[in-house]
Amino acid sequence: MFELIKKIEKKHRIIKPRLERKVKISKHSQVFYKNFLKRCSFYKQFSDQIVESIYFDDHNLSFAKSNIDGEFYRIKPRIRWYNDDLSKIKYEFKIKKGFNGYKIISNDIYDFENDKKIILKKTRSFLKEIFDMSLKEAITIRYNRSYLKHPSGIRLTLDKNLTYSLPGSSIKKSLDFEVLEFKYDVDKDYYFRKVLFNNFLNLPLKLTKCSKYVEAITSEYSY
Repeated sequence: MFELIKKIEKKHRIIKPRLERKVKISKHSQVFYKNFLKRCSFYKQFSDQIVESIYFDDHNLSFAKSNIDGEFYRIKPRIRWYNDDLSKIKYEFKIKKGFNGYKIISNDIYDFENDKKIILKKTRSFLKEIFDMSLKEAITIRYNRSYLKHPSGIRLTLDKNLTYSLPGSSIKKSLDFEVLEFKYDVDKDYYFRKVLFNNFLNLPLKLTKCSKYVEAITSEYSY
């Protein structure tokens, strides 16, 4: 996985690395947390959006398994678009080195294409060239996302109404949780852990690994 990540990094611009701290919460509980977060000085940063992603993997689901096994180097190839607007679709490589994460994002292979079949064909061809093996759509995940920000610069996304569907299926299945995700530069880690997160000690919040892709795959398949 390390060599593959290096190969991708050589060919693409890297978005600045950051730390991501996730919290799984019960469904329909975001109103409570939003009110509490506002009292902790978090404010709305952007308008809410619908996020939809298709994750790609090989026939052994190797990328999902590397996350399940907790490997230090992990990568998730996906395409993502917002508010059902396929003309602005982008491919992404979400790369993790321990808790440090960063993305490589581009739309340079699509030319504002909005035909989903053509988009998928272009993506499969592009990924085969990058990975030197055939990758196919593994799962589609869709959810509603809210964006908050703290005066310190720490950002927070709140994801709800999480659903997934398998390739070729119109059936959407629900995931039984919601996600809070704190995102910040590495140099803010001490402030987040020792200062900001102390505000949440009386709440049932536990930082944990939570990949929506892995959660959907494990909900659908047994390992």
